Amino acid sequence: MSLADVFILLSAAAFLCYGLLTAIRNRQKRRKMKRLLDYFSRLGSKYELTFSSQEVLRNCIIGLDGVQRKLLVLNGTNSGSLTEYVIDLNQVSNCSVKKQYGRIHVNGLRKRKLEHYLERMTLHFRFLLEKQPADIPFFKQAENNISELRALEDKAEKWKVILSKMLPVSLKKSA
Repeated sequence: MSLADVFILLSAAAFLCYGLLTAIRNRQKRRKMKRLLDYFSRLGSKYELTFSSQEVLRNCIIGLDGVQRKLLVLNGTNSGSLTEYVIDLNQVSNCSVKKQYGRIHVNGLRKRKLEHYLERMTLHFRFLLEKQPADIPFFKQAENNISELRALEDKAEKWKVILSKMLPVSLKKSA
């Protein structure tokens, strides 16, 4: 067996191992997502919500019950913990897409585009009463790739439009 044959054999073995590991990882991701969606569905039943729209993001799932005008949010963290909350759109005064940028150095925009400095993009809710604002994360620099930004921004804008139309009528007249 020549050195070239050994190299080809080792390359093929490495390629097969990589393919097997990738398949296992993808199967685990699908199972985890299925469990998460099942849990989200059970939460919807717990809060007596029927979803007319849903969005699955990297670490967050949102579901809209258009009839009851409520939004269920299930946030996950990298550590695996989950937090859930319901946003009653009857209590929301404003819904907007909020972007938070990191420090831009002098002449930094000559070398990099503004989007490269984006740290977070959220769907931001302000409430009628003196309740703390709420944010639904759509983009986090640490978790998302910059190539995903455009699609995530489009999704956030779509949700902003849908939810803004559902705000209390008295707020629309004054806006």
